[in-house]
Amino acid sequence: MAGILLFAYYIILGAVAGAVMFAESESWFKKLWLGGVTGMMLLMWSHVPFSFAAGFTEVSHFLGMALAFVTVAVLVAGKAVFARKKGVSCGEPVTDLWQALGIPFRKYFTKFTKKDAAMLACVVPFTVMAVILVASHTLVYDDGAYYTGQCTYGDMNMHLGFITSIARQQNFPPTYSLMGGVEPLNYPFLCDSISASLLLFGSSVKTAYMVPMFFAFLFVFMGTWYLAESILEKPGRTALAYVFFLLDGGFGIFYFLDGTKTNPKNFTRIFTAFYETPTNLTSENVRWTNVIADMLLPQRATLFGWMCLFAVLCVLHEAVFKGKKSYYLAAGVLAGLLPMIHTHSYFAAGIIAFGWIIVSCIRDKFNKNTITGWLMFGIPALAISVPQLLIWTFNAVGGENFLRFVFNWVNSGAGDSWIWFWVKNLGLAALLIPTAFLSAEGRKKLVYVGPFLIFIVAELIVFQPNLYDNIKLFFVWYLFMVVMVADFLGKCFEKLKGIRGIRLLAGILIVVMTVSGALTIAREFVSSYRNKEKDTGYAYQLYNPRNVAAAEWIEANTDPKDVFLCANNHNNAIASLTGRNIYVGAGTFLYFHGVSYQSRESLMCKMFTSAEDFESNKEAAGIDYVYVGDYERGKFGGSLIDSYFRENYECVYNKDGVEIFKIK
Repeated sequence: MAGILLFAYYIILGAVAGAVMFAESESWFKKLWLGGVTGMMLLMWSHVPFSFAAGFTEVSHFLGMALAFVTVAVLVAGKAVFARKKGVSCGEPVTDLWQALGIPFRKYFTKFTKKDAAMLACVVPFTVMAVILVASHTLVYDDGAYYTGQCTYGDMNMHLGFITSIARQQNFPPTYSLMGGVEPLNYPFLCDSISASLLLFGSSVKTAYMVPMFFAFLFVFMGTWYLAESILEKPGRTALAYVFFLLDGGFGIFYFLDGTKTNPKNFTRIFTAFYETPTNLTSENVRWTNVIADMLLPQRATLFGWMCLFAVLCVLHEAVFKGKKSYYLAAGVLAGLLPMIHTHSYFAAGIIAFGWIIVSCIRDKFNKNTITGWLMFGIPALAISVPQLLIWTFNAVGGENFLRFVFNWVNSGAGDSWIWFWVKNLGLAALLIPTAFLSAEGRKKLVYVGPFLIFIVAELIVFQPNLYDNIKLFFVWYLFMVVMVADFLGKCFEKLKGIRGIRLLAGILIVVMTVSGALTIAREFVSSYRNKEKDTGYAYQLYNPRNVAAAEWIEANTDPKDVFLCANNHNNAIASLTGRNIYVGAGTFLYFHGVSYQSRESLMCKMFTSAEDFESNKEAAGIDYVYVGDYERGKFGGSLIDSYFRENYECVYNKDGVEIFKIK
């Protein structure tokens, strides 16, 4: 309960801060959205200065709560003083402060517009869908085991490990529990520390994991809407862009329709095969995944990063293109906090800002207001972000697999022509983008300069070992492209709306542009289904009952900083559920973070199969316990020296085939 109260405290503080910082916004829904994002960023960041000294503890969080309160109080007081100097008053002492803050006290909940109704009509259904998906994919307990859906079978294990290790070990800066706790965690961990904060204050692992995600999904959906609405200014076209982005997908569906008359299973495998969907079919070079099923649901850094990024871009857009000069500073502060939430979002914000700087300087001819505005954005953005980059990001980027030139992204060497790759992956959107840009109004053309720079950069430069991760930049470009396409289609519909059958044609076009994404999301609903009584369904078992029971014993009977020698399977219950250190984790996680794990992996295998290697390396490796279970026996078979462990070390746990030996 205390964890939920902590979360609510920051959401309320954020709502107040949003009302102050974004008083120029006419929509109180928009203020609540920006305030909610601000509140969650405060929760991620306010404890950090104190955690360096006191660790990730209750003390650092209480001090962070005080710092957040003082920060918001200063904002409120400063706004009130500024308003008083401007002579703002509504004649009543009780409402005077609220009016000064930009909050119409009496009409706050009654001023409801058609734009608000359109926003809710789009955001509410998608949020409900996201809540159901998160709940059905997160540690679903059944007969002693934990289950999940398709898209979270991989990354969820890593994020659970970060969350539990940060909360249990309380190291700050955090370390890789997947590397024995000796390597600094260079991954943007604030997307996980927000859940670790709830876990620290007594929430269950499942609750701590899900609750921030519920709100992050809500704010991403609202951010998608308000960013598109800020550019388009028409609810109908905004709704179209919103749906195109969240149900994105190309022509991949046709690979599943081919031959279905003679072989229906070619279509139904969408719902049964592992990662064979209309937006993710690598055998046919279909690589443009769906943002909800493949990015936001499994990848927390992207989810929380876009939550913040869309707020930054919306606020910055209104500063640059709508003259709200006070928004430069707010956008700069929020952008500066991005690197350790999601580095790709920080890069995307920087590239777009660079494009908009060029646009505004040419448009305004380097006038004083333009220069002042960009300094208000750039100074806090750099001052806040550079220390993060120096402490964490640049340590990882120094590896040989980072920052390299690769043209043609994942299509390089795949056999498709450059144009065909993008057409079949983006579908109709790719065909409409050139015409949509040519038909765009002059002002709106300038908006798209920044996003086009993202496409150029992402096509030429790779920023991480995993080439595919550049899609996190491409998706930001794509959001602006579907906004542009929706604007173009809206104009076409208005000119042709008197023609018979135009509504049917429009409906068919929308279906073609969204069917691949919709079926991919439907696959995720199916993948979380499980009939307990009949023991049927498509859910994936993440941790079996034997490993779950052992993890419960480990959490109750060992020190949070103990090191376990165990197999490095990606779904490691020790790392994910207990937050303890394991000697070496899955290479599928560590390699793509730029961590050199191969020597540890090799030594782990030797220590499990050679008594001599175990004895000569156990102390240097810092091994406290040896864990022998299903994965260890399956990996090493008859070479496993489990009998040696039984003869020489105390077996402190022995149940259902799982043995734990105490070494120290």
